[in-house]
Amino acid sequence: MRGFDERNMASGLRKPSVTLLSPEEISFIKKEIAAIGADESIFLFNRYGNTGYLDELGYIRVGRNVFPDFDSESTHPTDLMSERAVLAHEYYGHYMHRQTKLAKGSWNDEFRASYDAARYSPGLSDADRRFLVMDAMDRARAAGVSIKPNVFMKEVLYGEDYKRRSFDS
Repeated sequence: MRGFDERNMASGLRKPSVTLLSPEEISFIKKEIAAIGADESIFLFNRYGNTGYLDELGYIRVGRNVFPDFDSESTHPTDLMSERAVLAHEYYGHYMHRQTKLAKGSWNDEFRASYDAARYSPGLSDADRRFLVMDAMDRARAAGVSIKPNVFMKEVLYGEDYKRRSFDS
């Protein structure tokens, strides 16, 4: 069995998980979980460290790094995602694909997690979806894989009227 910390999860420049979430923060996160239509019973707070899906247990742990660190100067989509987008990535991307044949933490496992969160999660803002699609594409790029954006990705990145725009002018 693989150890909890062996999975290559993105933490980025988010709040460090060295302190526990407060009751108020947990209450806020529970509202974010409800907003994306996720099952709250599979979320564990302040256990096992960083936010991520625990394959071995079938739960999603939530730590302080669920919050972006707006004090950093990062412009990376993983660092800028809202709490809701992070939760959607774990729920719609990892939990909903539990028992997958993809290697845990592989680029395509992480790509799918962000892509599916952007595509299927209710309650996300346009910015949440954009950061998730950008994160998915960045996972592929970091692995040296070229991804041609599909219609959904283009609509998220450029707006629904992207087909009517001329990028050549």
